[in-house]
Amino acid sequence: MLKKKIAIVVMSGNILMDFAGPADVFHHANRLRDIYDILLISPVIGAVTATGGIKIDFAGLKDMDDDIDTLLITGNDPDANFEEFYTWLAGAHNHIRRIGVIGVGTAILEKSGLDSDRNFFHTRDGQLYTSGGVSSGIDLALAMVEEDCGRGIAADIARKLIFFYLNRPPYQVQFGNLVDTSSLAVALKEKLAERLHEQLDVGRLAEKMNMSPRNFTRVFTRQTGISPAKFIEKLRVEQARLYVEQSNEPLEEIALHCGLGGLVSMRRLFLRHLMVSPSDYRKFLKLQKYENCN
Repeated sequence: MLKKKIAIVVMSGNILMDFAGPADVFHHANRLRDIYDILLISPVIGAVTATGGIKIDFAGLKDMDDDIDTLLITGNDPDANFEEFYTWLAGAHNHIRRIGVIGVGTAILEKSGLDSDRNFFHTRDGQLYTSGGVSSGIDLALAMVEEDCGRGIAADIARKLIFFYLNRPPYQVQFGNLVDTSSLAVALKEKLAERLHEQLDVGRLAEKMNMSPRNFTRVFTRQTGISPAKFIEKLRVEQARLYVEQSNEPLEEIALHCGLGGLVSMRRLFLRHLMVSPSDYRKFLKLQKYENCN
């Protein structure tokens, strides 16, 4: 069987767990399925000094080829010159099935001309997978293994690594960060709390903030880094998630109440932002409640 090539690019060795944790996950998967060809890459020449003075030799950019299935970018050094890597990634990303970034590594995507969403514990948007911090990189790797090998293999790896990931599924994101907390975003969120089921175009949003549509879009995008339409989408998903958690209201009614159109649209948006369907999320909450009572 042709193995999937996993290239882990280490932009900085400051935090060893950044790349060692995900690498361990893929290596454990290999013991069970022998499915991956794992390559550690550094965009700088010479050994990388990791935490505690550990020096590690990595392969270089010249060893990157067109057969990469998954590219995982870890760490970042804001003072380093990674222009060669940015140029390579900008040209190669269309040929890579999955690109994952851990923590501050999302800045690398922006410099390479790729869009990303950094507000998640870890999430997926098309080919891009992002992870909010160091330990969540292990969650991200486990989610990728589950995608390739199934839930059973990922669960077995989690147990071998002696983590509690079976009780903290990959889609359990940092929900408090789902919606931006800038002043304009917070003010708009308060004004729209009971109006998410209504038609909310840019003109109406600008009117509520006493701004012209053009100025509102410019200021809002500068403050939050996303468009007003994307913000409303996230706001509706966040509100729907709270309804799923706090009520027994039918999912179809929640979708309509939060302006998500219907159950099909709600499911698609939940999968995009939370990596779980509304029905599976409700099942998980019930299971968690049962386990806490026993």
